[in-house]
Amino acid sequence: MLIMFAFIYKSEIVLGGAYEGLMLWFNTVLPLLLPFMLMSSMITDKIKKLPPDRQKSFAILITIFTGLFCGYPLGAKNTAEFVKNKTYNKKTGQLLLPLCNNCSPMFLSGYIILSILKKSISFTFALVLIYLPYIVYILISLILFFISKKRINQKSKYIIFQNIKDTSGFIPNTSIQNNIAQRDYIMQTMIQTAYVGFYIIICSIVSKFIMHFSTGCESFKTLSASVTEITGGTKLISESYLFSIRTKIALVLSLSSFGGFCAIMQTANVIKDSGLSIIKYIIIKTICAISTYGLVLSLI
Repeated sequence: MLIMFAFIYKSEIVLGGAYEGLMLWFNTVLPLLLPFMLMSSMITDKIKKLPPDRQKSFAILITIFTGLFCGYPLGAKNTAEFVKNKTYNKKTGQLLLPLCNNCSPMFLSGYIILSILKKSISFTFALVLIYLPYIVYILISLILFFISKKRINQKSKYIIFQNIKDTSGFIPNTSIQNNIAQRDYIMQTMIQTAYVGFYIIICSIVSKFIMHFSTGCESFKTLSASVTEITGGTKLISESYLFSIRTKIALVLSLSSFGGFCAIMQTANVIKDSGLSIIKYIIIKTICAISTYGLVLSLI
């Protein structure tokens, strides 16, 4: 009721936020995201038709490739699809999810580096600052995996081997294979793209309300509004007079690493019913974003 009253009482804020979010989705997100999502659906379909012993390796490569180069939420979408279809297991999907669900290089170079940071930092250095924490996370996870694997007794190894076979496609799931042919990938992609637009509009409205109603510390208000959505949020930070150039770079790159609550909602939508944990995803993204912030302040 309180939200409805606020929307009615301050309808100009709602209209302004909705318009900005809609234009952002239509002019920027839709042209970049839709073609990649359609191509990703077709590639995923082809992988599912490969022999079982080749599916897992190809699926991991495609998840990493599309996740790193196509941006939110395509990495999460592909991870969830392969987990649900048991191309690889849930542990592999949970490990890949934070790494493969990030900003695309086109967004980083064309928008963040050029428009927001005005080339105050090189694109290559920005990539290192954003992805280095994720690489460390993957390495630590793999080390812990191999250490724990050595401690498993022979019986447990046999059980895990059976589970890996089940989750890697050695036992064919005919119901899934039959359903693949019946899916309308274009309709699915359009629905998911519409969801992305919906979340961008909602977060844009929330950001407007935060900037309008919040009182007290101006820097806290700006950061609270910025973390809702990455595109508008980084612009708010860059236009603020409250932060130094060095701090702006750190905040913009750490927000680019985190993705904002809009990206989290998009991710939660595409991984539902896959068994992947959105809480674990948020924890890793937060740690990596804080690490990026620290790296910028340490190295710049």
